[in-house]
Amino acid sequence: MESRAQAVPFRTQDYVSKKYGDDRIDMYVTEPAGGVRPTTGLLLLIHGWGNDGREAYAPESEKYADRYDLVVTRVEYRHSGREARHPEPGCSWDVPYDWSKLQTIDCLRAAWSTLQRYPALDRSRLYIWGGSQGGQLGAQCMIFAPHLWAAAVLVSGVYLPMSGEEAARLGFAMDGRALGKPMMQWACGDGPAYAGAELDIRNPCRNAHLLPKEAPIALIHGTMDTAVDVKHSVFLYARLRGLGRNAAFFAVHGGDHALAGAEFADETNRFDATVKYADALLRDARRPRVELLPARPVRIPVTGGAYEVAFTGEGPTLSSFLPE
Repeated sequence: MESRAQAVPFRTQDYVSKKYGDDRIDMYVTEPAGGVRPTTGLLLLIHGWGNDGREAYAPESEKYADRYDLVVTRVEYRHSGREARHPEPGCSWDVPYDWSKLQTIDCLRAAWSTLQRYPALDRSRLYIWGGSQGGQLGAQCMIFAPHLWAAAVLVSGVYLPMSGEEAARLGFAMDGRALGKPMMQWACGDGPAYAGAELDIRNPCRNAHLLPKEAPIALIHGTMDTAVDVKHSVFLYARLRGLGRNAAFFAVHGGDHALAGAEFADETNRFDATVKYADALLRDARRPRVELLPARPVRIPVTGGAYEVAFTGEGPTLSSFLPE
């Protein structure tokens, strides 16, 4: 069946696209089958690192659009799919991978561009869904733009960037078993690890206090995930609850990274598990008085200084490191 998605290029920050040769990359926009109405919201659906954005979650995007009355936007963020340097079979990604600093801006600009394309969307219904690396990117989007989102569903996400030594010390026994090493270390290659401010800006668990209090978050994770240990979601959930956030955690017993092998038939893939555990959230969550252009930048303190995300007519833009 032919996809309903429209490929739409948009401009991002500090990147030269391998397809276009300038700062454009693509988003893939799916409208509800019944058309866009005043009640229609937005779902920013973020795939995992290494996926091809043209294909990843294409069938699911139509299901989300129709079930929840949403315009669904997926994004071919840098270093993935067509935007990767290694398009040969079995290796559709860049190494080393930037690990989600400016990839977050790619995702936010896709959402921004969608809102410009559909000015009549219900801005109280702006949601995020992210899987795997998309889970981390989803959390990052909420930290970088906490004023936008009504809710988030984060599945099989990696929220603590760490080395193999750190994973062993913290008891993340499953982390990266299928990859040979934890995902960050695998993705970033053999170069020097991120440290200090560069690690801090990529760490949603550290920065969880910046997540919006108004937006509920559903965390879903398989207990037999050998790529990203379920403890990533457990640690983030514990931190969110300690901060008084509206968070819920759903452990899928026996589920692997994609939730295959789950004990119960209604949660053996990420879409079904989302419907099972977050159906009401995607129908009912609202964020009133959403302001697309806040007067002040969003400030993210890090070791030795801060980063800021400004919101202008160009869309969200991350500053260079601002020393103290």
